[in-house]
Amino acid sequence: MQTRPIEIMLSEQQLTGIQNQIYGKVSEAIEQSSQSKTWMKWKDLVDYLPISNNAIRDHLQDLPFHIVGGTKFYNKEEVDKYLLTK
Repeated sequence: MQTRPIEIMLSEQQLTGIQNQIYGKVSEAIEQSSQSKTWMKWKDLVDYLPISNNAIRDHLQDLPFHIVGGTKFYNKEEVDKYLLTK
């Protein structure tokens, strides 16, 4: 059985609306990726690494960090370098 492509008719206004939505979403994604954090708190670190909270605590105990005002901060570049040497 051979299928034929479906043709969808859009007005100029509808086409422009779809193009603007796509452009907006792509621009938003690019903006978010360019603003990725250099310094992360624990929650950000857990979101950044593709392993569980417990796995980080159990297996990455010597992960480098910095304490500022009593809060631990992890530098993304240092975390990446650390993981590459493990």
